[in-house]
Order: sequence, then structure tokens, then C-alpha cells
Amino acid sequence: MNAHDELLALKEAALAASARRDGEFYRGYLADGARAITPAGVATRAQVIDAARVGDFRSVTVTDTRVDVLCDDVGLVTYRATFARPGGGTVDVLTTTVYRREAGAWKGVLYQQTPLSAG
Repeated sequence: MNAHDELLALKEAALAASARRDGEFYRGYLADGARAITPAGVATRAQVIDAARVGDFRSVTVTDTRVDVLCDDVGLVTYRATFARPGGGTVDVLTTTVYRREAGAWKGVLYQQTPLSAG
């Protein structure tokens, strides 16, 4: 499998893990020192793992996925997602995940989410 396909598969696996509240998946998926930046603030690796177990946000739809392999050991995946909000409604966001290959395995190092305005 080439790097593009590996990164695309990782994105799909992360979305599936979130849907089933699989925090343990993120333990292997995230690099040490990984960060997530969302409207709720900046989260550490441990906080992301804990949040995945709670499952506050679940993706409803994902579109406009783009995978860029920046060099042999760095990749970028971007997409637009609609997430269900706890208690009802949805939120549309643009997301970016930066990956780094460590010892032959891709690891998420930065996840960033930008909410889209209603207009």
C-alpha cells in the first residue's frame, strides 16, 4: 500500500473508532506529544484518548477528503465533516490531521478542527 492509501485508511479507521467510542484505538494511532485543537481548546494525547471514550461528537458525513504526502515521513489529510452534537443538531467543520511516520508506522501528531459559519 502506498503512503496516500495508508493515510486515507487511517482517517477512515479513526472515524470508525470515534463512532464506536474506541479510546484504545487512539492510544496506538497518536504519537507521543500529539495535540488536538478544537473549538473546545487544545487537548493532549491523553485527553484525546479519554474524549474518544465519551464520544461527544460523531461524524455524520465526510466530504472533500484530500490526502497530501508532503515527504516520505510526513502527510496531511483534510476533509469537511458534519458532526452530530450531543443533545441534537449538527456542526460543520473543516479538519486537518498531520501525520508523521515513526518506526515505519504513521502516527497522528496534530488534529485541528475549524467550525464553518452557518452562512
